[in-house]
Amino acid sequence: MNYNSISEIIKARRATPPGMLMKKEISKEVIEELLENASWAPNHKKTEPWRFKIYTGESKQKLAENCGSILEAKRAEGYPVAEEKVAKFVGNLQKVPVAIATIVQIDPAKRLPEWEEVAAVSMAVQNMWLTATEKGLGAFWATPGFVELFDEILELQLGQKMLGFFYVGEVMMDYPSPGRRDQAPNIEWK
Repeated sequence: MNYNSISEIIKARRATPPGMLMKKEISKEVIEELLENASWAPNHKKTEPWRFKIYTGESKQKLAENCGSILEAKRAEGYPVAEEKVAKFVGNLQKVPVAIATIVQIDPAKRLPEWEEVAAVSMAVQNMWLTATEKGLGAFWATPGFVELFDEILELQLGQKMLGFFYVGEVMMDYPSPGRRDQAPNIEWK
């Protein structure tokens, strides 16, 4: 893609549904560039709270199977998640070429509130998303409430929290802009 400004990239960014991403492999170099740009997110106290686990190919298929097994077992115990949601989540994991587990590492010294650490990870994800857009790729950040159930299979460490999966892939078709409302009511000049 050829963009003339960061404003154009921001306005071209889309939440591309996983079903609209081709199953075509994304190169390791492109994934590494997404992650490098993620690391340049603003971050108070330089805690760099983002942690990413990259799943492609067989590791992603195994992850999908494990997540599905956990969700089905929890459903059987009465955990409130619909069977259709489980099938959709597992199907999306199987279909997308890249799934990046996005994790926040809370500062063990608690020098700042947790929300700031989560905000830093969110900005890191936005950097990945804008980089993907600039490269003509689609992306989607899946943040279902049940990701908290995957701590063990993701081998999360003390003080880490799963925030979701960032999917990246080539787009099957252009997605129209959802647009934005006039922002004047949201802004107050003093």
